[in-house]
Amino acid sequence: MACASSYLSPFPSIDQPTRASATRSTIFSSKLKLRGIEQTLVARLASLNSYQSLKLKASRESSGPTQELTSHRLESIGEIENGDVVFNKMKHRFLRFKRHTYLENLECFQNLATAQAPKFMVIACADSRVCPSKILGFEPGEAFMIRNVANLVPPYENGPTETNAALEFAVNSLEVENILVIGHSCCGGIRALMGMEEEDDSSSLIKSWVIVGKNAKLRAKATASKLSFDQQCRNCEKGFELAHEFTIIG
Repeated sequence: MACASSYLSPFPSIDQPTRASATRSTIFSSKLKLRGIEQTLVARLASLNSYQSLKLKASRESSGPTQELTSHRLESIGEIENGDVVFNKMKHRFLRFKRHTYLENLECFQNLATAQAPKFMVIACADSRVCPSKILGFEPGEAFMIRNVANLVPPYENGPTETNAALEFAVNSLEVENILVIGHSCCGGIRALMGMEEEDDSSSLIKSWVIVGKNAKLRAKATASKLSFDQQCRNCEKGFELAHEFTIIG
């Protein structure tokens, strides 16, 4: 199995990872239910639209708490209308996908509805600006993917996590040929890790998660101690990917 890691400055070129031969396996799943998804989106939009019919009946002469309540209601309706626009856009994107992608490639999607045999397992950051499918051009069925804060891969000894469960499934059931860990610049998770102090409150869910990368932080601090905080973070981002590659291959 080929294992690799990549570091992405917002939109750089990506080297192709080496492929290793392996038997592709088939995993069965339920058929795609795009019609059901479409109905769900329409129902959501209908629910939002219903709020637009609300009428404020407060008296024009009312004052004090009534005026405050009226103002609050107006703000709420404005927020609902803005949300309606967002979901309308989402609905149109879905319908465009159905007409121009799904229906034009119906046979391909019908095959994917019954089986998947991806060649790649991708572990990427949850950052909304770094979408692996968009950057690397993955098509449906090509990559089994999991995303988390700072694209971390916790040690096996740490116990079960979603990332490790996904790795187990990808390797044992799907028998993927390549594992690709994707990092990127300006990562908020890495900044949280680098800014942590030993006495920081451990009740923070984010801190409890990124502490997995503590060794990478210590290496970055040691090698870039005279650099600015931003440069130390960049150093950690790059060194973090090398650590991931060593951990997976080793």
